[in-house]
Amino acid sequence: MSLTLKSIDKELKRRERASQVPDLLDHNFKAQTAFITDPSRLKVAFCTRRAGKSMGAARYLFKEGLENPGVNLLYLALTRDSAKKILWKDCLKVLNRQYGLKCKFNETTLTCTLPNGSVIYVLGIDSDEEEKQKLLGQKYRLAIIDECASMGVDLNELIYGILKPSVADLNGTICMIGTPGNIIRGLFFDITTVGKPGWIVHKWDTFQNPYMAKQWQADIDEQIANNPLVVETPLFKQHYLGKWFVDTDKLVYKFSVERNVFKELPKGLKKDGWTYVLGVDTGWEDDNAFVLTAYHENDPNLYVIRTFNKPHMTFDDVAKKIGEFQQDTTYAPHKIIVDGANKQGVESMKSRSQIPFEYADKQDKVTFIELMNSDFILGNIKVHESCTTLIKEWSALIWVTEGERIKLPKKEHPGLPNHLCDAALYSWRNGFHYASETVIPKKVYGSAEWYAEQSTQIWEREREHLEKQDQQGQWVAEGDWPSQG
Repeated sequence: MSLTLKSIDKELKRRERASQVPDLLDHNFKAQTAFITDPSRLKVAFCTRRAGKSMGAARYLFKEGLENPGVNLLYLALTRDSAKKILWKDCLKVLNRQYGLKCKFNETTLTCTLPNGSVIYVLGIDSDEEEKQKLLGQKYRLAIIDECASMGVDLNELIYGILKPSVADLNGTICMIGTPGNIIRGLFFDITTVGKPGWIVHKWDTFQNPYMAKQWQADIDEQIANNPLVVETPLFKQHYLGKWFVDTDKLVYKFSVERNVFKELPKGLKKDGWTYVLGVDTGWEDDNAFVLTAYHENDPNLYVIRTFNKPHMTFDDVAKKIGEFQQDTTYAPHKIIVDGANKQGVESMKSRSQIPFEYADKQDKVTFIELMNSDFILGNIKVHESCTTLIKEWSALIWVTEGERIKLPKKEHPGLPNHLCDAALYSWRNGFHYASETVIPKKVYGSAEWYAEQSTQIWEREREHLEKQDQQGQWVAEGDWPSQG
């Protein structure tokens, strides 16, 4: 009974405190208010650009801080600089002035201290590791993660491994907010597309922001008037329509389902003209990846026949899996190319298994990716329709970007899997499909094609004979007889 009375008393005191603080909710902005007041402990705000997400986050942080004295609140963005630009000056400081909150802002640590002792921490995921661990080790009433669609870190690990235990003591809330982007996988993508138990998704667009609706429509109208095709661009679909859409210009590999997928190997090629290459990329927490390719001396294409991927494989497991590929009577690999990052382990595997490994050449990776892309664009790389995991990797892997531009020097996005991509690259670099020779089929003796060929050859010989006679006649006329030896 005493526990019940304590909990009731605690709630009454919380309500009394809440009644004494200013109402920070914008009741004209119904979608934003609904998100903030939703009692769910795991929430997502999935919106277009300029839809009021950031100001909503600032209102939410102040509301929880003022109603709960002495608590910690956390705002995370992609970088410390982006966190400061998004929330610090244009949101937290604006609300502080508007409501006369008398908060203290520390520009060095990016902490906002409320008069009742609550503290808002503003942090970038890429900040100093020691400082980040110190902050993430505290107890939080509310933790908001912004720019979720662009995060390179593992959101599953961040939320379930670090933040969820941090909000448990205070019965706190975790929020993810963001706009669709190019990374079409991961926790934020899954929650906003197919959903996930425990998470509540709030979706709204800029037309529901009462302070931006007219301006937003005018901006869209102007863009369409200048170029009607703008509605087909990835940026427009992401930022203005709130749709997940990959900007193909930022894809690492120029793979196309229409151009680069096959169902059956070409027929009519001699059986002993095939060469099979197995590319292997090793890992532990990451997948071990195996990609088997084939090329023929009389075919200009490289064919991806089969793939396999699995994490937590020992070197013995890897050797066993390679052995399975070798025992395939149809597609046994002639060459096995392995990632040599752990050379000691590979050499041990080589001596114990007698597998004739060759080390992958990993120099100038970006250059060779671009060369491989030429084969993709020309349709000279074909992947079997059953290799769905590799197809997903090729279709989703993007370059690291700064804003809307690819960051130089080019690097693959660290938050996206690329292990099958790497294994395929090893195989492709050891394929000689580009050196194939086209076989000209012989004409059947006595057929119409055979007679046409004979006729062409006869006329060609006659033409050469007549040209020779003309040349000899010219020599005689000019008194310049051809040499007799």
